Amino acid sequence: MTGMMESLQTINSFARTLLAVVIVGAGSLAGWKGYTTYYSKELESTEAAKKLASAQEELTRTRNELEERAAQVERQTRELAEKDASIRSLEADVAKKAEEIARLDTAMRLLKVDHRLAQLTVVDQSRDPDSKTVVTEVEFVEVNDEGFSIDEPRRFQIRGELVYIDNWVVKFEDKYIEEQNDLDRTTSLVLFRRIFGDQQEPRDGMALDDTNRPPRAYTRGGAVSEFERRIWSDFWNIANDEKRAHELGIRAAHGEAVSIKAEKGRSYRLMLRASDGLSLVPNERATN
Repeated sequence: MTGMMESLQTINSFARTLLAVVIVGAGSLAGWKGYTTYYSKELESTEAAKKLASAQEELTRTRNELEERAAQVERQTRELAEKDASIRSLEADVAKKAEEIARLDTAMRLLKVDHRLAQLTVVDQSRDPDSKTVVTEVEFVEVNDEGFSIDEPRRFQIRGELVYIDNWVVKFEDKYIEEQNDLDRTTSLVLFRRIFGDQQEPRDGMALDDTNRPPRAYTRGGAVSEFERRIWSDFWNIANDEKRAHELGIRAAHGEAVSIKAEKGRSYRLMLRASDGLSLVPNERATN
């Protein structure tokens, strides 16, 4: 009996405990449901806020990256513009230097002819049996500073022992010669007009240069400057118009004849210096 009573008490105690657990559990479940129901909107709002914050952070990073890339592009564009400007400047400098090189090259070529050299050789000399006049046969050829011909030699028979070479000479103002910054006016110019002897009229002399075109010795790359063309085509009008000559930088334009008493077998140099007139001087005699 006592054992049965103890068992019943144990069962009752377990039942009460189980009921308490059930009640507590039911209360807890009800409380959880109530809590989650009450705070669900707040939880959802918090999650959305986190996602929004995360999206804003991503947007900020993206915007910063874009701004950094834009700044980089701007820097590169500026660098390219600077390099392009530098390249253009270099190209302009190269073009200017190329022009200066071409000018100096032309000047150097002109220096080779600014003395305008010619060689006069007395090939033969005899006396005409009828008139008793001396007939002198000469060979005329233009040469460079090294003495090499730059044109075909031409032979002439003139009457007399004195050989005259008549020329048109243009002399420029000294500032052009001294500064040498004007290719057209850094040297005096000469046109070999004609050759004749003392026993004949000058008008009967034989032509050397063609007066209708500039001397070939002054051509540059096969072309004649318009400046020189104007001078030779209107030589005497310029020579007689001081104002017009001054406008062209010319201090003197006139005819000039040089002469030499020719000796058979001798040769002579005809030359024009940059700021001077013509000279006709004998070459040294060849020695055996």
